[in-house]
Amino acid sequence: MEYRTANDVLQAHWDGHLPVNPQAIAEAMGIEVKSLTPFDQVNWRPNESGHYSYRDGKPLITYNVMDAPVRQRFTIAHEIGHHVHGDLDAPRDTTEQFSAKARDPKEVAANRFAAALLMPAALVKHLVLEQRVTDLGRLARAFGVSTAAMEFRLKAIGFL
Repeated sequence: MEYRTANDVLQAHWDGHLPVNPQAIAEAMGIEVKSLTPFDQVNWRPNESGHYSYRDGKPLITYNVMDAPVRQRFTIAHEIGHHVHGDLDAPRDTTEQFSAKARDPKEVAANRFAAALLMPAALVKHLVLEQRVTDLGRLARAFGVSTAAMEFRLKAIGFL
């Protein structure tokens, strides 16, 4: 199946429950997801949050198990973005590439994809406008993201 947007991926593979489970979505797309630990001496890089590549002709996402759970989820969603955008061997993603200061167009696009995947616009709008949830921390917890990611998404949608 061909995907163009995070909404395409959500429509095909999301169970409708919050928080969105990016690992389950990646696996449903046929992408292997593997955590890297300090005990993985060959591939371990402590400053690396994630990586998207092909191994034995199959897509692979790796993420840093030492990162906070919200970072791990964002990393997996970000790497799904690289997959959807056709970035066959994306650069290794460090903490700096996940910030709003990222300038590489591929990284900016993957960050936007991850935000749209984890925080679907229609659901964010529903919670804010219909349910009147305006507490940033409460919204972040509902979507399983950091408050910084939630704030970025609210800005992108036009709420901030």
